[in-house]
Amino acid sequence: MTDQVAAAIAEIARYANAGTWREALAHARALDQGSAASNHPDAKLVCAQVYLATGFVGEAKRAANEAVELAGDLPGPYLVRARAAATNGEGDAALADLDACISRAPASPDARLLKIEILHRLGRFEQVRQALDEARRAGFDTPEFARHRSVNAMAFGEITLAEAEARRAIEGAGDIAAAHQWLGTVLLQDGRVTEARSEFAAAIRLSPDDEKAWTDDLFAANYDPALSVGALKTLYVQWADKFAKPPDAPSMPAPSIGGRRLRVGYLSQDLRTHSIRQFLRPLLTNHDGGRVETFAYSATTEPDPETDRFKPLFSSWRDASNLDDAALAEQIRADGIDVLVDLAGHTAGSRLKVFSRKPAPVQATWLGYGGTTGVPEIDWYIGDSRMLPPGVEDAITEGPWRLPRPCFAYEPPTSMPLPGPLPALRRGYVTFASFSRLVRINDDVVAAWSRILDRVPNSRLFLNALAFVDDGARKRMEARFAANGISADRLELRYTRPQPATWLAYRDVDIALDPFPHNGGVTSFEALWMGAPLVSKRDRPPLGRYGDCLLDALEMDDWCVDTVESYIERAVRAAADVSQLAEIRAGLRDRMRSSALCDGPGLARAMEVAFAEMRERASVSA
Repeated sequence: MTDQVAAAIAEIARYANAGTWREALAHARALDQGSAASNHPDAKLVCAQVYLATGFVGEAKRAANEAVELAGDLPGPYLVRARAAATNGEGDAALADLDACISRAPASPDARLLKIEILHRLGRFEQVRQALDEARRAGFDTPEFARHRSVNAMAFGEITLAEAEARRAIEGAGDIAAAHQWLGTVLLQDGRVTEARSEFAAAIRLSPDDEKAWTDDLFAANYDPALSVGALKTLYVQWADKFAKPPDAPSMPAPSIGGRRLRVGYLSQDLRTHSIRQFLRPLLTNHDGGRVETFAYSATTEPDPETDRFKPLFSSWRDASNLDDAALAEQIRADGIDVLVDLAGHTAGSRLKVFSRKPAPVQATWLGYGGTTGVPEIDWYIGDSRMLPPGVEDAITEGPWRLPRPCFAYEPPTSMPLPGPLPALRRGYVTFASFSRLVRINDDVVAAWSRILDRVPNSRLFLNALAFVDDGARKRMEARFAANGISADRLELRYTRPQPATWLAYRDVDIALDPFPHNGGVTSFEALWMGAPLVSKRDRPPLGRYGDCLLDALEMDDWCVDTVESYIERAVRAAADVSQLAEIRAGLRDRMRSSALCDGPGLARAMEVAFAEMRERASVSA
């Protein structure tokens, strides 16, 4: 390497280490385009690294290719080229380069860690496990590898192993925020909300600006029965005050409608294979194109065939996955959107901070999260009178917008099987069930369900959740019921996969039990569609009112109650009349199909009226 090239590389490194990437990029391009670098793999390599760090992925790949051709057996160029390919979504190409890098530098952890991350992102969990085993045999047992073993164990539902590896990561790394955050995630999957929130609090204490830990704690708090509606709302306000403050920029004037169609934008990262499609498609397919022009702002980073099925349902499609908040807000303004609808809330990958920039004169949240957003610039929470009862203003930061019908329309998957006959008729006993995640099953719920089992002789409780792949999780749940006087032989704890196994499992369910204070969501729709009536308790709105909304639409109001005692009584009374259960089961799917819960056109008309009224109010107040 010539002194000239060495000096140029040193200068680029100095700028990069100082974080002055504009200067680093300028010097990298000068070096890359000069003849002095043409035969030096290190020069091409440093240029590729700078291009990648500054977002010029195509240039990074080209420079890395040249470095590979010049480098021979040097591992570095393969690693950089793999990073560029991974950034570009080319997983298999990245993995091939990482294998080449590992074969040339088996003692380096970087390529192994990146390989594990990419395999996990691709959902190849068995290959992740193989890569982790190979790393351990090669002597890699750092906290970072322990954390990856924990993540991999969670993918298989092995919660006990995941917890042990997460604690090992903390012990090895010390008080690192990310380690506590991940342990909290593991504990939450086991339903241990208080312990999980303690870990999230530790992560926030160590790293106050760690937004992921804040958001995870918000999610966990939704399930914490100790919190009042006011206390829960305060947490969301605190998040927004810290992370979603509006930028110092002049507000844009609202676009004039001037006789044109109303422009409605839907912003989501889940326009893919996701449960949201069963509720969004009935609205989109029934929108009146003469009244509304719909825009998709897709923040979906990993599109799939369902993404392609969504596209024709919108008037216009905008790929927002590579736009930052400012650029996305500017695109929304440029499109002249009248009503911008958040479909994600605080779920992973959401873009709530875009709403703080107020890119549309009316902004609303609906469907994807259930809780409040905390963002002051979101005007409306779209629900109905059951989801948003009087006084709900104490629970949400948005104004409540009550549709004159249920705020959902359900499109059942066509592959869902028929319910089959009532299982109690062949089994001789009643089976209660909940297919909700364990995070919803708190000690108050366990106590109520235990009292139901105690009062219904020979009855069983079937809980169906990913955690029950793990023997430790099953034993912990059995111990919780044993503390309430219910033996393990009264419980069926298992996990069914893949579909249609879970739907078929409802053929063993007579009565579904809704958790509280956070009711079930998709699982409640599926239980009802599969013929299992739902016993629900009204609790903290809006997350504790899903059951009320569904049962009201089915004219089954007496299945939703206000107190724990009434909840227990209703379940016991239902179990005592097997012939009525059989009659309900035989007709429940048809009842649901003919109700507002499956009325996509009705939802579309109600939403269109709501959007127009929201826009009119904004115009009057402007």
